[in-house]
Amino acid sequence: MLVQNNIPLAPLTTLRLGGEARFFISIKTTEDLIHALEFCKKENLPYFILGGGSNTIFLDSGFPGVVFQIQIPGIRCLDATESHTIFQVGAGVIWDHFVEYTVKQGLAGIECLSGIPGSVGASPIQNIGAYGQEVKDSILKVECMTPNGEIISISKEDCKFRYRNSEFKSGIYNDCIVVSVTFQLSKLTPPCLLYPEVQKAWEKYKSEISVSELPSSELRIFQMVAVRNLVIQLRKKKSMVLDEHDPNTRSAGSFFTNPILSDGETERFLETAKMFGFDNPPVYPELPGYKKISAAWLIENSGIQKGSKYPGGVGISENHCLGLINIEGTTSALLQMAESVRKSVFEKFSIRLEMEPVIRP
Repeated sequence: MLVQNNIPLAPLTTLRLGGEARFFISIKTTEDLIHALEFCKKENLPYFILGGGSNTIFLDSGFPGVVFQIQIPGIRCLDATESHTIFQVGAGVIWDHFVEYTVKQGLAGIECLSGIPGSVGASPIQNIGAYGQEVKDSILKVECMTPNGEIISISKEDCKFRYRNSEFKSGIYNDCIVVSVTFQLSKLTPPCLLYPEVQKAWEKYKSEISVSELPSSELRIFQMVAVRNLVIQLRKKKSMVLDEHDPNTRSAGSFFTNPILSDGETERFLETAKMFGFDNPPVYPELPGYKKISAAWLIENSGIQKGSKYPGGVGISENHCLGLINIEGTTSALLQMAESVRKSVFEKFSIRLEMEPVIRP
């Protein structure tokens, strides 16, 4: 196990922000992780778990302890039947590589999560989701290491997944380190077309091609790959796919989560929106008694425009108002801009947006 000193953190995040880590350890096996935890205990140092860096914000001062970058590899098939395939996947596997791998086998369950940056290990923590799918619906269990070096297996039910949250992010397992995730993907379920944007793109695509001559086995793979490609195209239009040639992708993806309001809060929001001339703002069903409000709609209708520049070298993406981007700035400037956006939304609609990325001091 190699312990490195004073490693710049900015290149390890999609925002390209943050100072240095006092110590840095690359974790490629569970044995590495055990030794790293022992090092932290011996030196009495805090540690932070870093995956792909797409949902992490480091302060300009850096991190005073040890950063573990999880790079545990491996995609292992545990079971395959006529209806499904089960995989155990190392936490360090790049998420979109795993999605592509499964889609090319005609497997359904995570195709609409194509193009999301980050690692497999981060997917259950955040319960990543997009275009009508959430990763929780394909997870069977999550394997973790406790701070004392014990490997535990946590069932899907015990993860208590909810919208962009889980017991790993804000619950009893938040001190556990994900080492692998076990997924069950379907050979029978059709590709997910629940989201209107995806459905519209799919219908247009179908009208332009002819696949009637393909055998059924090839047709399924063709459909799955096509939906994946359509999702990636939609994300690219919003600068939500990492691209070194697109400065709008120097972001943490969607910076704010969609607010979840009770029915009573939703009614008050609709009344407020109507006062400003908005008769039908987007409201989506969530859990019983709750509705989901579009954070993007709230931002845009609070007077904040795409492409806006803020002091300190930061701004709003030209292609999606949920993308807060680093132009040539600092973490401090980014967080000031984020608070300015939240203030604008709150002053107009009395709704306080919650940040999606994690800030590490």
